[in-house]
Amino acid sequence: MTEKERAFGMIGLAARAGKIVSGSDAVKGAIRSGNVELLIITRDISRNSLDKILKNMTSDKEIACFSFATSDELGDALGKPNRTVAAITDKSFAEGISAILENINEEEDT
Repeated sequence: MTEKERAFGMIGLAARAGKIVSGSDAVKGAIRSGNVELLIITRDISRNSLDKILKNMTSDKEIACFSFATSDELGDALGKPNRTVAAITDKSFAEGISAILENINEEEDT
């Protein structure tokens, strides 16, 4: 199993456990309420959508953020139509997914 497959598996597991919020409006609300531990933004998100998400982030709480996959791939992992952004709300899932995404980024850098 590749690291990318592991990441999608963990994202899907977190979604089934109800620990992920997806879609721009839902994620913006979760950010404002301080419930986000990890933010996943797809590589094909529009600049306008990205700006709207980032505008809601404040310095009150640091949120780890990764650019990963396409909107179709993220949607498939979540069991939903394409999604450009997802927020993990559980600390344990966020730590596990972050570790995998960091490995993927390191592999891409080499």
